[in-house]
Amino acid sequence: MIHNIRAIQKTYDKVSDCISRLMKSHQFQDENKAFVILRATLKALRDRLTTEEALHLGAQLPALLRGFYYEGWTLNEQSRIRTKEEFINDVRFHLNGHEDIDLDIATPLALKIILDMIDQGEAIEVLHQLPREIQELCPE
Repeated sequence: MIHNIRAIQKTYDKVSDCISRLMKSHQFQDENKAFVILRATLKALRDRLTTEEALHLGAQLPALLRGFYYEGWTLNEQSRIRTKEEFINDVRFHLNGHEDIDLDIATPLALKIILDMIDQGEAIEVLHQLPREIQELCPE
């Protein structure tokens, strides 16, 4: 059975923990919406980083999330997104039909969970690549 494969169970547990943390914030009524905001925020963050830093971040993600993180990615120059509003609009772009999520609340929550799940040295490097206004989205 697939439940007996430890590597699959481990990545499932990590992603499940992230979704549970988003659900506990009471901003989401179902797991699908929590997952959608996590995925959309990851993609917006990825598109804002240099290629090298995006690869470093991707390497830190659980395998299941890593697949969604790289899905549809092209190795382009760093995004020109500079403001909080532009970043949130990029998250909205990646939502794919879930526009009813309050991104002013959900995006900072998802960013915190993403940065908490990776090595804290890597999290600091990711934050330093973001413009100050986008860094301010990340709660302490």
